[in-house]
Order: sequence, then structure tokens, then C-alpha cells
Amino acid sequence: MMNSSLGDLDATENYYGYNDTIDSFEYTEEMPPSVLGWIALIGITLMACCIGFMGNGYIIWLLGFQMKRNHFTTFILHLAIADFGFLTSVVIHNIHIFTYFLGHGILNIFCASFCHMMYINSYFLMTAISIDRCVAVLFPIWHHCSRPKHLSPAICVILWTSSFLLVGIVNIMKLSKVTVDYSPFGFLFLVTAILCLPLITLSTVALFIKVCLKSNQKNQGRLLLMILITLLCFLTLAFPLSVFVVIANFFSIEIDPELRYWETRIILISCLNSSINPVIYFLVGRKKGARSKESMKVLLQKLFKETEVTGGR
Repeated sequence: MMNSSLGDLDATENYYGYNDTIDSFEYTEEMPPSVLGWIALIGITLMACCIGFMGNGYIIWLLGFQMKRNHFTTFILHLAIADFGFLTSVVIHNIHIFTYFLGHGILNIFCASFCHMMYINSYFLMTAISIDRCVAVLFPIWHHCSRPKHLSPAICVILWTSSFLLVGIVNIMKLSKVTVDYSPFGFLFLVTAILCLPLITLSTVALFIKVCLKSNQKNQGRLLLMILITLLCFLTLAFPLSVFVVIANFFSIEIDPELRYWETRIILISCLNSSINPVIYFLVGRKKGARSKESMKVLLQKLFKETEVTGGR
């Protein structure tokens, strides 16, 4: 049975397979059909990660140190941190494939767990963002007047803590060799998808209706459009990885080179999801059809300031 994970994308002349006991990578011997094709996918993945590093790093710098945060930008900041962390773990894993510098020790387990936590928390944060915007649209008066001041930071702390505890519990089960009929990590991803995807989907539909049918305010429509595009990209690009992990862990699947290529492609798609948000902020934030020379900081200030106009604080 294949125990796949977020970083499980191995295929090379001598590659590192996934260890079903401790969720780490072990050396195996297998020759894929095309090493060059697999290396090309790895190269594209690393380029996507580099773009994501620059974009998310810039967002973290702006929202963390250069701009006054409101409740909505607090979520955006933490999402950028989660995406940056996930991309970091993917790069570390790709280096490990060729150098095997992580070995089989605690560092290997830590890196795999870090990858899981970042990816799962991005799910939680996108769910929180989608629900927050739906509440702002459906109950604007309450959102503007009665929303607790420190609710967003408190929610982010709870989400990070929940991600850490969930991954920690799963690791304890793996290390304790608890006998179950399914992979604990597969079950973790299944539960996360069941909890988050319906909420994100319903919120996306509600925002789509608001943007396309009922939004007459230009500023509000631009902010909602940014959020809607972000949610649609998340559903399109992040969902396949969860499906793959769940299927690979709950069904008996023989590992072969072709499956390894699919893993690599899905990881690439997930890296694109973690890299694309800053691009969306920039494209939606700039004036349409104008050759604006405004900096990213000014564009984000204008875009996220709309949360104050539409009820966020």
C-alpha cells in the first residue's frame, strides 16, 4: 500500500521512496521511463517555488512590517506564511532527493511534518477567509459594528495550534506503530477536506453571486473579485493533492514510475497554488487598462483598504 504525502514525489535513476513506518524517505532502486522528463518537472516546480518565495516573502514583509493590518489582512499575512512554509518544504524535499541530506532521523520527520502542517493550515486559513467575506457580505452591519476587535488574530492562533496538534497526533500514531486499517495521514487529509471544502465551495458560490449579479459598488466588487479568484484557484489547484493523498492511502496502489510522474505533476500544481496569490493581488489591485507605476505596497494599501470601507477593521 502506498503511503503518500505532500512531499512524496520521487522518481530518478536511484530515488528515495516513502517509508511507510515513519513517513520519511528511504533509498530504493528503480528506473523510471524518462529521468530527463522527471527532472524537467522538478525544475519547473523549483521555478514555481522561487516565484512563490519572492511573492509571498514580499507580502509577508509588507503586511508584517510596512502596513497597518486590519482583520482581513491578518488572514492574508498568515496565508502567505503558510504558503511560504509549504514551498520551503517542497524545495527541501527536492534537494533531499538528490543529496539524501535528511537521512532517516528526526530532521526527516520534522521536515515532513512541517510540510503537512503548512499545507493543512492553508486549508484552514482559506476557509476562514471565505467565511469572513461571506459574513461581511451577508451581514455587513454586524461585521462593521459588532465584530470583536481581536477575532482574526485569535482565529489564526487557533488554526495554527490545531494544525500543529493534528499533525503531532498523527506522528505519534505513526511512531507508536498504532495498527489501523488506513494511513493516519490519509485520514487526516480526508477529514480536512471534508471539513473545509464544503465551506469554501459554498462561500465561493455566494461571493460569485455577489460579484456577478449584485455588486454595484466598484471598490467592493474589486475586493470581492480578488477573493473570488483566490478561492477558485485554491479549489482548482489545491484540491487535486488532497484527492491524490486520500486515494493513495485508502486504496492498495502499487508504486510505479507512472504514478511517480503523477505525484510530481500534482505537487507542481500545489506549488502553483501557493505561488499565485501575490500575483492575483497585484493584477486585481492595479487599475484596469492604465499604465500605473504604483508600487506593490500602494496597490495593496488601496485594495485592502476596501475592507475598512466594506466593514472590516
